[in-house]
Amino acid sequence: MTFLESKQALARKLDIDFTDIANNDVFSLTDLESYIISACYKAWDFESWDWSEHSKTATLLSADITRGYVSYPNDIAPSSIEFLVINGKEFKKKDRNGYKRYFENNATATDKYWYEFKRLIFFNVNAVSAGEVIDIYGKKNFVAPTADADLLPFSPDTDNEQFSGNDAIVRLAYAEALSSDKKNNPSQGAIEEKNAYGMLSILANALKAGRSSEQTKDQPMFDVPDFYANNQGSTDKGRFSRS
Repeated sequence: MTFLESKQALARKLDIDFTDIANNDVFSLTDLESYIISACYKAWDFESWDWSEHSKTATLLSADITRGYVSYPNDIAPSSIEFLVINGKEFKKKDRNGYKRYFENNATATDKYWYEFKRLIFFNVNAVSAGEVIDIYGKKNFVAPTADADLLPFSPDTDNEQFSGNDAIVRLAYAEALSSDKKNNPSQGAIEEKNAYGMLSILANALKAGRSSEQTKDQPMFDVPDFYANNQGSTDKGRFSRS
């Protein structure tokens, strides 16, 4: 779905002629665009969608190590970093207070730890060197559509690639229009908003179900103890002792 198509869909819900929007006495084109963009942000922030995943790569400078931190990339959402790699090695995220307490008592430790504060990424300088590559994985900031041909979030690659989230965006926009001073129907707006978030929840749960089948290499998804021996004739009856 394109930005234009979403505005046309919203106009249909509002029972107005989009081709004559310039002469509409209630809603302007700017109104429709504002409602759609607002709904896009709400849907984008609702979940860490697969197509919102993002990564940035940079090279650590001597100045970065002297400071002990690098700045958050501008196009990665605040507090969204879930994976940090320096020189091909994963660094584990810690809370700020725990990080500081640990290194107060272990000033020369080389543990691969990091924490974030005010869009700054602090890392253990003992575990890195200038010239090493840092890879940051997080969530993209949403870029609002401006041109009619711009795609909505749930058509990440092409117009014909559709997820139900696009319909949810139109419904969220409709809900905001209903609740506005122009329509003054907040009760119906609340119903539409609830239905829209319900659609997003269904989509999010479906994607999560797909991710749940992912398995870390050499690590079973579930650690199931061998309580019972496989061989029925074995004297080893598993790990329970018999009284």
